[in-house]
Amino acid sequence: MTSNIKIYVSCHKNCFVPDRPFLYPIQVGAQDASIRFSNMLHDDIGENISHKNPLYCELTAQYWAWKNDDADYYGFFHYRRYLCFTEQIMAHNSFQDVVIKDLNNSILDEIGIKKELMEKTINSYDILSSPEVNLKELNKRIKSNKQQYELTPYLYKEDLDVLLAILEEKYPEYYETALEYFNSDKGYFCNMFIMRKEIFFSYCEWLFDILEEQEKRRDYTNYNIDAYRVIGHLAERLYGIYYTHLKKQGKYKCKELQRTLFLNTEVKNILNPIDAQNNVVIALATNDYFVPYAGTMLLSLIDNASDYKFYDIIILSEDISIKNKARINTIVKNRKNFRVNFLNPNSLLEHYTFYTRGHFSVETYYRLVLPELLPDYNKVLYLDSDMIIRRDIAELYDLDLESYLIAACYDADTSGLYNGYEPNKKNYMDSVLKMVNPYSYFQAGTLLINLKEFRKMYTTKQILDYATSYEFQLLDQDILNHLCEGKVKYIDMAWNMMVDYDNKRINEIIRLAPQWQYKEYIKARSAPSIIHYAGPQKPWFFPEMDFGDEFWRYAKKTPWYEIMLYRMTNNSSQILYQKEHPKEAKYKKIFDGNNCLFPYGSKRRESLKKIYYYLYNGLKR
Repeated sequence: MTSNIKIYVSCHKNCFVPDRPFLYPIQVGAQDASIRFSNMLHDDIGENISHKNPLYCELTAQYWAWKNDDADYYGFFHYRRYLCFTEQIMAHNSFQDVVIKDLNNSILDEIGIKKELMEKTINSYDILSSPEVNLKELNKRIKSNKQQYELTPYLYKEDLDVLLAILEEKYPEYYETALEYFNSDKGYFCNMFIMRKEIFFSYCEWLFDILEEQEKRRDYTNYNIDAYRVIGHLAERLYGIYYTHLKKQGKYKCKELQRTLFLNTEVKNILNPIDAQNNVVIALATNDYFVPYAGTMLLSLIDNASDYKFYDIIILSEDISIKNKARINTIVKNRKNFRVNFLNPNSLLEHYTFYTRGHFSVETYYRLVLPELLPDYNKVLYLDSDMIIRRDIAELYDLDLESYLIAACYDADTSGLYNGYEPNKKNYMDSVLKMVNPYSYFQAGTLLINLKEFRKMYTTKQILDYATSYEFQLLDQDILNHLCEGKVKYIDMAWNMMVDYDNKRINEIIRLAPQWQYKEYIKARSAPSIIHYAGPQKPWFFPEMDFGDEFWRYAKKTPWYEIMLYRMTNNSSQILYQKEHPKEAKYKKIFDGNNCLFPYGSKRRESLKKIYYYLYNGLKR
């Protein structure tokens, strides 16, 4: 049994390649690449055809391995496609791809990318191939490999005709197999295989001789950028012919393995804390659409930051575009005491389905996995993205958390809902959240999290299992309140001052909260350290709302100012809650216009409220 197995993972961009036995990442097209990846082999060293990569695609890696490296087995994967070594048959699409969201180490264990299993399987066979594809399952109109090639955009019949002519002339023993293969409705794709050395060398001599002759007979100069990949496409068909021919001979032991397709192969960014006494670690979550508003918050944070602290900004997201990442970096480029990193938490969340509603998105759950996502950090300040910072947040970060799980502000809004504004809130908090003291409920927009203590008390699995066990009304905020009750250090409400909206939050909701929470909230409004635009009404659509001017003071200084103006003036669909049912609007008008007849806190007002909720919910069903 040999361990001299080399499987080359072809990469044309910087991507995650795991540190696993037998896997060797190789940058293809390295000669003309604008960036040279230091953690890979390169196809332009030694004897090579790197300059032909636009025409030959991943075959430049295959050529390089043939001419420059030594192994007992040679194999070829793509940066987002691997062969699976597990015996378990996994669900797949019609192209035989096992589609997996993220490429990570736990998934690789599941598909059998393990030394002992791979070594045993590979040594048991002469050839391991990607699976056979039934073309009729791809498209009922496709009857053969020849028809599939000719119907594929940017592939031309003339190139296939020349290929068959070359085979007939130079390798007539393969010509009959080629005709059978092209008339068959079964095929092998992606140029993925593992072969014993002598078979691989024979294959390469045959393959590259044919392709070199193909280049001589056809002029691809005026092919467009997609059609120019023709040699790579023809090589896929040649592999199918060669593999089918060897199987017909019956001389070699062959096995076909399932093939993965990873949708996300980004480099996993493992963060290490800055070794500095004055480090301030801040995390926020956003998606690409929300970046303009998160960026505005970030600019306000920078504007109020100290010159004597180092701010380590961690942005949690799965889909921020390269352009928006660059824009975020322009905000901090002139501040030497700021560092921005982007982390994708999806590998920890992908096996769970999270409940969302209204203006909430799945990103709100990202804060739940921070203890595992940042294993080398002991503390982090999490901030919602719909905020404006008006004070140096280092003052909050420096708070001693002792053995508390988190530090947060009382939520006077929820206390008001509990005290009667929302008829079902009390039952929900008592029976579902099972809070010992409902008035200890905190608002989760500003959270100073003791990561070290969290890791002691809960595993990520325990947190996420609970998070997905019920459709919690306020999602992760309810979840954290349940998990952290009795382990919360309460801070000044000025660090998370929720704005009024629709003239209701203060006069109708918070007014019903315990008087000490109401007073603290009113005090926080007079000098807020953080303005939180919590709720469905946002200043980027309602610039005249409560504290809306504070948002736009910073928004106009960002690279997204014009984008926000465009959205505000053109995307009226974002203001869905304004489009009320006519009867709903009528009921609200009656309710809001009778403060004298139905004073705040009176039994008459409470009775009217119940009637309103009955009618409102009836309309919404």
